[in-house]
Amino acid sequence: MTGKTLFDAGIKALQAGRAVEARSQFQASLDAGEDSAQVWLGYALACVVQGDLAAAETGIDHVLSREGKNLRALIMKGDLLAGRNDEQNAAAHYTLALRVAATLPSVPPAIAKDLSRIQEHLQQLNQRFRQHLFEQLASVGYQRASAPSRFNEALDLMMGVKVREEESERYPQMPHVFYMPHIPYRTFYPTEHLPWMKSLEEATDTIQHELQALLAQNAAGFTPYVHSGLDRTPSDDGDLLDSDSWTSAYLWQDGEPDENVIAFCPETVTLMKSLPLTKIKGLAPSVLFSKLNAGATIAPHTGMLNARLICHLPLIVPPECGLRVGHDERQTRRGEGWAFDDSINHEAWNRSDEDRIILLFDVWRPELNEDERHLITTLLESVRSYPTAA
Repeated sequence: MTGKTLFDAGIKALQAGRAVEARSQFQASLDAGEDSAQVWLGYALACVVQGDLAAAETGIDHVLSREGKNLRALIMKGDLLAGRNDEQNAAAHYTLALRVAATLPSVPPAIAKDLSRIQEHLQQLNQRFRQHLFEQLASVGYQRASAPSRFNEALDLMMGVKVREEESERYPQMPHVFYMPHIPYRTFYPTEHLPWMKSLEEATDTIQHELQALLAQNAAGFTPYVHSGLDRTPSDDGDLLDSDSWTSAYLWQDGEPDENVIAFCPETVTLMKSLPLTKIKGLAPSVLFSKLNAGATIAPHTGMLNARLICHLPLIVPPECGLRVGHDERQTRRGEGWAFDDSINHEAWNRSDEDRIILLFDVWRPELNEDERHLITTLLESVRSYPTAA
């Protein structure tokens, strides 16, 4: 029998309520080479009827890897996540399902019923999430009446109480985790407002020496810079996803030190600890050596929040390397550091035949006072620590 014939037999068995037979037929279809989203969805449905939720989720993941906007699969994945109280990820899948459905001229009645159900569920999840955030903020003394006004506005935007005004900039600040309003629009930040930049540049030779020791002993420590699953929505994919052309060795990743790398870089570590790094548990700072392969490019993208600056110190720089942030473009030169707002659309390139390596890290924006930094830290740590089990 062909894979298509086996799939059709599986559908008939599923419709007749014979889940064991249906699963067997779908598995046989897969084994026969009919490796499609449609077959995996049938397999997952049969597993759900059987009560084998682990296998069902494996099937759904296969569907979404082939069709990231498959409406039925997004709803099922959300339901499976909600069933084990993984509320944040369930909400992400439900939200994407509703967005996909909104683009369609019509949906089948059964799907429409599910959409109504998940919309109600999503409202409940969001209400619990908002309550959690306010409780965490209150625990550090947050009171709206005395809090900085732009933080209150940021909170309103995050909670959907207020809608962000339309931007006039061609490349506006578009962070995908947190937006702080009334932050001055600066692509590359003026170095005269970053008093530590000169000391950083003067340490170029020392930092490069430690990098070369690391490369000599631990070159395998360079891994893809952007990893699937970290601060990503189900539809968030593309050139940045686990690419071998853009790799990094982390001294700190999302606030956690990597002792295997740090051991090679004592002077770099000492210098980093003297800077206003963005310290947010589970999220920042990240301090890393970032390598862009010969001939590689980093496609246009935006970062997580506009309350920080991303800093580069170029260490190994062949010709024809550069960075564009918004409408501003600069050539990369060894020992010439810069800081930029990565919430603005940006891209990088290495048009040479040699690898480019920089030191990359994130710091607080100088405009933010200590109260604002403390509240932003509490808010984002609360988002990261939101319990997945209620």
